[in-house]
Amino acid sequence: MRIAPLTGLRGVAAVSVLLYHIPHQPAFAAFAIPLFSRAYLAVDLFFVLSGFVISFGYHDRVVKHPGSRSYADFLINRMARVWPLHMVVTLVFAARILLNLSGTQSIELTPVNAAANLAMVQSWGWGTQPIAGNSWSVSTELAAYLLYPLIGLLAFSRWAWVQAAGCAGLLLLVASSGLGASGPMDVIDPGSILPLLRCLAGFSLGVLTYRCADSPWCRRMLDRPGGFAIICGLIAAALLLPGADLLVVLLMPALVLCCYYDGPAVRAIMANPVSFHLGVISYSIYLWHPLVRDVAARAMTAAHRHGLNGMDWLFVAGMLAATWLLCWASYLLVEVRGHQLIKWLQSGRARRPSPLEAAAP
Repeated sequence: MRIAPLTGLRGVAAVSVLLYHIPHQPAFAAFAIPLFSRAYLAVDLFFVLSGFVISFGYHDRVVKHPGSRSYADFLINRMARVWPLHMVVTLVFAARILLNLSGTQSIELTPVNAAANLAMVQSWGWGTQPIAGNSWSVSTELAAYLLYPLIGLLAFSRWAWVQAAGCAGLLLLVASSGLGASGPMDVIDPGSILPLLRCLAGFSLGVLTYRCADSPWCRRMLDRPGGFAIICGLIAAALLLPGADLLVVLLMPALVLCCYYDGPAVRAIMANPVSFHLGVISYSIYLWHPLVRDVAARAMTAAHRHGLNGMDWLFVAGMLAATWLLCWASYLLVEVRGHQLIKWLQSGRARRPSPLEAAAP
């Protein structure tokens, strides 16, 4: 079940990351958009959203009624959702490295690095690197899935306030580490455990947000005319403050709740057909767009060598169109089909008779 505004919010976050990454390619440096200069924080929004949406879908089965079978089913469902595309993108990026298509390669395809990436544990702080750069956050989310029953039990206990304080403390630790690439929270160092802690803190905030979602005091504050606009205004104001990344992240649960409450303004902005469609393919957008960007940059550089100047905007427009086409196809052919295949394999194993049953006359 999809909550349309939350799906649309994922789409807005994915496109924000894309627009943030475009000028990181030197050929597109002139296309930097100040509004998205801190859109690396959209990754933290993904973490908060993930904790909330997973709790919406699995709290009763995994946390409220815990058991090995429900936990295994939860993990299989999550792997069916994220692993097929992660595997395909990792293999494509590995081929790019092997063929040296980028000219310079900063990642070594050692057996340990390759194995860690295929197992989605490459960004757990032991020095292995993500072959597909953005996959670092997918790797850390796997750790959050594994810990979800514990995170959920604590979030719905009387010790939830301790968990909330711990989340704020971990985020403060990340923001004050000095390891941020483009800002305090932009910590993705593969040799550090801080990216993992960044994810676990954001994910836990999302689970805590789900606990508060139907509280009367929460609805009185946010489920009201102008509530969505006020939260968006506060986030925009925080983004104007230098070094206020932590404040932005701490406001994200309120933004998620506004989308969950599905007011008229939220529906108009986050649940319209464009936002919703981008949300549906947001995972593909997030993983594929660096590759499309780099291909477009090489094409534009080649055009410049042949005297074709003054048309750079056409390459950017073509890159955006190609990204959409690739990601729509990727969603249908990799995400959906991969999920169906894993679930089919799971159902086949569930129906397979035991050796005693098979031997019975």
